Order: sequence, then C-alpha cells, then structure tokens
Amino acid sequence: MSKAVSSPRRTPRQERSQFTVDAIFEAVARIVATQGEGALTTNRIAELAGVSVGSLYQYFPSKEAILVAMLDQHCDRVMLELDALLAQARTEGWPPEQQVRRYVRHYLQAFGGGPQELRALARLSWKQDYRATMLVSVRGSSERIALHLQRMADEHHLQAPSAAQLFVLTRAFMGAVRAASLEQSPLLDSAEFEDALVALCLAYLQPMQASATMAP
Repeated sequence: MSKAVSSPRRTPRQERSQFTVDAIFEAVARIVATQGEGALTTNRIAELAGVSVGSLYQYFPSKEAILVAMLDQHCDRVMLELDALLAQARTEGWPPEQQVRRYVRHYLQAFGGGPQELRALARLSWKQDYRATMLVSVRGSSERIALHLQRMADEHHLQAPSAAQLFVLTRAFMGAVRAASLEQSPLLDSAEFEDALVALCLAYLQPMQASATMAP
C-alpha cells in the first residue's frame, strides 16, 4: 500500500501547528539574514512570525531550541537528497569521481553556499556544532558520508577505507566547509574549493583503486 493511501490525513490542528512552526523557522531565517545573529530574540521571532510569545514557547522552550530544530530538519532533508543523488549514481553507473563531485557540490550548497538566508543560517548552525545537541548532527552527517564512501568502494571493487581514514577524511571535509562558512570566505563560490574537496576524498580512493587493479 502506498504511503499516500496508508498515512492518515492531518487534522486541522496538526495543519495549524505545522504552519506555526514553519512561520517561526521563516522568521528566524529572515532575522539572521537581514539583521544578524544579535537581533535574534524570542520576542522578535514571535513578532515576525505573527504569533504571541506564549504561543512560541508552547512549541520551543528557547531560541536555542528553535535553532536545533531548524538544523535537524535541514540536515534530515539534505541527507535524504544526498541519498537520492547517490541512488541515481548507482542506477546510472556514475564513476567514483562524478559521484564524489556531485556529493561535494550538493553538500557545499546545503551547508555553506546558496542564498544569503541559507548562508547566514549555515554560519549560525556551525557556531553551535560543538554543543552536545549539535554534535549528534555532526556525527550523523559524518557517518553518512563515511557510509557512502564505503558503499562506493564496494561497488567499484575497491578496498574500503579504514575507520581511522574515514574519521580523518570526514572531519577534514566538514571542518573545511565549516571554516569557509564561518569566515564568509569567497572560496565557497569557487570551483577551486570544490576541486580541493573532491581531491581530498579521491585521495583516499585512488591508491586503493590502483591496488585493486594490480591484484590478481
């Protein structure tokens, strides 16, 4: 049975709740992009979202809780998009270099580049990433990258990277994007930065590819 048939229809109350949460998220994005992080208060968020402060607190206990929820939602959506991208890669038989490049490009747009609102939120979320709640998202993202690299190695008959190699690679990859975002580096829009991240990933795969080719 399809999901559309089996899933219950939302009640009007659920629809209103989702509309309110979306309005709160949109208000946060607009404030951060146009006025900066310093202007982000629960009173200002509620005002721009068109809800009372009391209503806002019914959904989120603090400004920080809103940011965590927004980041979780964004990460979940991006990870699903990356899963779909690599499913397409397997179906169409993309070579490793093309898979890595498309993955890097999508990740850069999602967590560093893109429209001004997204860039501002990315910077704000990266500032949060070493709090306990943010570490969960960081680890989840790095584990997903590692999983895709391991799957790529298996599908192309390469030796999978070791746990230590995967840890170093994923943290170096995410750390470079984080630094470029926080520093508002013009490199985020450059082909050179994308090339460097692709080369970083392929550096762990190329030697294994060569050894696999030489194997009897």
